[in-house]
Amino acid sequence: MTALLKRFEFAQWPKIHYGEGITQNLKAELSDLDTVLWVTGGKSGYYSSYFKLFIKLSGIEIQADHIVQIGAEPSPCDIDAITRRFQNTQHQTHITKVIAIGGGSVLDAGKALAAMLMTEHSLLDYLEGVGKGLPLPDQILPFIAIPTTSGTGSEMTSNAVFSQVGDKGFKKSIRHDKLIPTEIWLDSRLTMSCPPLQTACCGLDAFTQLLESYLSTKSSLITDTLAEKGLELIIKNLIPACTNKADDPDVRGELAIAAMLSGSCLANAGLGIVHGIAGPMGGFYEIPHGVACAGLIAEANQATLNALSKEDDSKHNPEDLSQKRTNAIYKMAKIGRLCAQERALSVNTLSELDYCQILVDTLFAWQKALNIPKFYQYGLRADELDALVKASSNRNNPVELSHAQIKEVILKCL
Repeated sequence: MTALLKRFEFAQWPKIHYGEGITQNLKAELSDLDTVLWVTGGKSGYYSSYFKLFIKLSGIEIQADHIVQIGAEPSPCDIDAITRRFQNTQHQTHITKVIAIGGGSVLDAGKALAAMLMTEHSLLDYLEGVGKGLPLPDQILPFIAIPTTSGTGSEMTSNAVFSQVGDKGFKKSIRHDKLIPTEIWLDSRLTMSCPPLQTACCGLDAFTQLLESYLSTKSSLITDTLAEKGLELIIKNLIPACTNKADDPDVRGELAIAAMLSGSCLANAGLGIVHGIAGPMGGFYEIPHGVACAGLIAEANQATLNALSKEDDSKHNPEDLSQKRTNAIYKMAKIGRLCAQERALSVNTLSELDYCQILVDTLFAWQKALNIPKFYQYGLRADELDALVKASSNRNNPVELSHAQIKEVILKCL
């Protein structure tokens, strides 16, 4: 049923090390440990439980002055300040490699530092759409990603995202093939300390990336195959990871693989309406990206399904629209069947649209069960959404939603 693109390209993958406790092998694999810049989360001098566990597992002695901590989604100014610190000629040791251990913001910061340490420019000069449009240098330091959350898939992508919050705020990327990590280490032990709400929001971010890539107008046979497996893994493991099996290495490991697959899918097939709203939302408001995606996913997919359910729009070529519509409904229904199976629903003689609705209903059920926050808690107000709606886009959504429909989606998430 899937329509195959006649032409497509597929980005390279890093070398992948996967397994419970696998980071205990990192020390034997690395050389020049004294010249590594370590990027992690938390506040200055107060290390997270996953970073302490990493140090214990790996047996690596890390110099305190070679550790950079990223406490929230980084801004260009944050990266510039760190870069200047390590480019100072009085600094005793030259950095030859960057290793980031943490969530998506930490990994993105690590990517940027691997690039910015090789140039004297500001990060802002390289950001898409807001900077000077300069191309990133081809010479980038080797970068190793060790994700401790299962969400953004940044460990598989060639971009890194940075934000500046405010009325003129933005959330923009740097992009270069060399930003794809040299290696990634997926260690399920390092994700076990991730608390339930963060696990839920990260998992729904990964699910969004997989579903949007799957439904994307730029999807291919390869991305569809990866997305289907990733979606299956999250449907099976998300609720257990947030409840009674948070310490199960298999559950955490399968979520980590799903997030990794989501990064590859989005890099090769693009994203849709949820990220088309969540991106600018992160520039206007101090709302974590995972929370934005987790809060939007059900209503945005309901709006997409409602639009797909309608008759052909006369503004489009009916034959072309019918094919896209049929494709998208077929795919949503396929994932709906996985949801029905996991939830042990009694489903006899249901239509394709019925299965699509089961998918969307599952998303609403997850939001309720996982206590996903409402947007008003982050300062979003119904009478101040026009700028956000105007900045939002459909990206590669299988059906185009109007500004009025996008606003209605956001209003229902407040």
